[in-house]
Amino acid sequence: MDKISLLYDHYKETCSTISDAIKRRDRLMLLLVVTLGFFAFQAIFPEVSDTVVNDFLHFKFGLSPKFDFRVIGNVVWFLVLVFTTRYFQISIYIERQYKYVHKIEDKLNKLLGDELITREGKNYLNKYTLFSNWMWALYTIIFPLLLLSVVLTKIFAELKLVCTSGWSYSLFLDTTSFLFLVISVTLYLLMIHRTSKN
Repeated sequence: MDKISLLYDHYKETCSTISDAIKRRDRLMLLLVVTLGFFAFQAIFPEVSDTVVNDFLHFKFGLSPKFDFRVIGNVVWFLVLVFTTRYFQISIYIERQYKYVHKIEDKLNKLLGDELITREGKNYLNKYTLFSNWMWALYTIIFPLLLLSVVLTKIFAELKLVCTSGWSYSLFLDTTSFLFLVISVTLYLLMIHRTSKN
């Protein structure tokens, strides 16, 4: 197999890998939005959400009405942390792969002696529409900031309860998850915007 065929096969495989990663990222975003919706509902309407969850758990699993909802809160915090971290990992991976694909395109075009392969490189960047800019901003700025505002609202609601019910192990876990989320969002924003400048 000659060098051009080998490199072109690698190019196609890399594009396919990026496409799969985009699908995983989009699924994770959907899971995060649903989980954050539950989070926001819990933060804004704590009594109503406790009643709804209690009724659901009693109906579906026969759990006692005296079930400790802090355990569910801990699980939701953990899920938000896991989904967020994985979402950011995949998003950064996608950004890095695009830079790699551009290098492969340049190499292929040099070997071919003409700019024939530019789908993910020059052509994609030259035809970057206003909608594409909006989607980029949505994924890399708006969504992380929205995530941060929801978790801030939630942790403040939980910290208010400290005044009435006191500090607990459950609140310690939630606060730890919150701090890890803030660190993750901050590092993601720094990384993704440093990458985009380059």
